[in-house]
Amino acid sequence: MHFPLTRARLDVVLDGLSTVCGRRPVVVEAEGVGHEWAPVTRLVFDDELPGLGLDGDGGRSVIVKTRRVDGEGHGGPAYLRREVAGLRTIAAEDVAARVLLVDDEAGLVVQSDLGVWPTLEQILLGHDAERAASAMVEYGRTVGRLHADTLGRRTEYAGALAEFGAADVTTGGNVGIWGTRRWNVVEEACADLGFPDAQVARDDLAYLCSRLAEPGPYAALVHGDLNPTNALVTDRGVRLVDFEGSGFGHVGFDTSFLYYPFPHHSANWSILPDRITAAAGEAYRGTLAEVTTVRGYEEMLAVGAAAALATRVPRLPLMARTDQSEYDSWRRRAQLVHQLGVFARLAEDADCLRDLAGWAVELAEAMSERWPDATSPLPGYYRAFRA
Repeated sequence: MHFPLTRARLDVVLDGLSTVCGRRPVVVEAEGVGHEWAPVTRLVFDDELPGLGLDGDGGRSVIVKTRRVDGEGHGGPAYLRREVAGLRTIAAEDVAARVLLVDDEAGLVVQSDLGVWPTLEQILLGHDAERAASAMVEYGRTVGRLHADTLGRRTEYAGALAEFGAADVTTGGNVGIWGTRRWNVVEEACADLGFPDAQVARDDLAYLCSRLAEPGPYAALVHGDLNPTNALVTDRGVRLVDFEGSGFGHVGFDTSFLYYPFPHHSANWSILPDRITAAAGEAYRGTLAEVTTVRGYEEMLAVGAAAALATRVPRLPLMARTDQSEYDSWRRRAQLVHQLGVFARLAEDADCLRDLAGWAVELAEAMSERWPDATSPLPGYYRAFRA
């Protein structure tokens, strides 16, 4: 069931909201707004009720996220717990929704409703280049506000997560670091496929791990899944949703997706003109600079881009499979070749991670030679910028 808001869970929601708004809400509409991997329901009530709005004022609807679990445990308790801890750490009202109710036993979270707005993906797939460019700039500002608002607040985040039990504190660890700890998988894949030896980057990976483990001034809440379906373009700016993959860590991981962008996006993967990614990046940097002195920005970005890359390269064996669809084969390979190139440029700008960057260039060349679809056809722009 895509939206498993059972009768029992609905009663938990309505009983819990009674203490928030003073009476038991009366539901007049329940709309599934998520999908199989993200069960989400919008509940609309018969009247505006106090305490349900984004800034604590009145509201007539809420969003309910319910726990989902597949055969391998994906979507278990830690996912919603990370979302709650992340949202409770964010104080800025112009970044994300507000947590209204949590019932860990029932496996649900109730949030304020940001409203019915197009996603960033829908804007990028539209026909209005000016609106799409503006949305990307606002997106950069919102990611900047997320990081600026949570810089140095690790203790608050850990405290929010610890409310669910000490065993779950580690589930919101440094986002992105797990990829660097699986570099042996990359080394084995490259050896099996006859690609450039990934062992040459071991020293850079060790340095990368140390920077991710101790982000220093760039430690903040990291969303961890910045793709264009997780951003709503509202009349008051872009708002972020789906913090299930969030954690406290190195902001460069998030920031790199403004420059790639979206290397893990699937169904509608496309790229953006350089001027658009540059504008989004500058909007992010300017927003961050409003609250902190931005030093070593280029290195911060290169470190985050390397961490993001390290989460994708272990997929090389999947990219080598011959039973993929034509689209999946092209997308997976072209995405990685594009990401390798962007990382190499960012590392050159920062003058760091030289061995990893050199290996990335060699791998991209080897993939292009082995798999023609890695570069043909070349990735196109999102529809809004094709003209």
